[in-house]
Amino acid sequence: MNLYKIEFMHYAPRDREYGIKGYIIAESDEEVYEWIKSQPLISDGVILYNCYSDYEEDNKEYDIFDDNYKVIGQESFKERMIRLHGEMYDEESEVCDAYYGVTHYGWTLAKEDISSEQIDILRHCGVLSN
Repeated sequence: MNLYKIEFMHYAPRDREYGIKGYIIAESDEEVYEWIKSQPLISDGVILYNCYSDYEEDNKEYDIFDDNYKVIGQESFKERMIRLHGEMYDEESEVCDAYYGVTHYGWTLAKEDISSEQIDILRHCGVLSN
């Protein structure tokens, strides 16, 4: 199991905020993606609202570029988010109607191969969101 840090970036007309929503234990980046997509209720009573399911249903294919901006393949929204670790790290992510603000999520691997004792301590301290 791995410890992942769940991050966010919020854009609005008059402000911008970056922070950490919490930490989760997961086996893979795909599991983290699926957890975020489920719009979970996290420890501080906030729901991680997102449009991941809607984007998946669109079945849009996204171009993959090499360093010279040559298209070298295509991928689905899910594949793109897993590769980039969330829309927060997607340079091509669209922020269209930001009147009330837009929130993007991302994740980073905080610790690989976390022990069950460490997981118990994190749960006891209320650090984990899952």
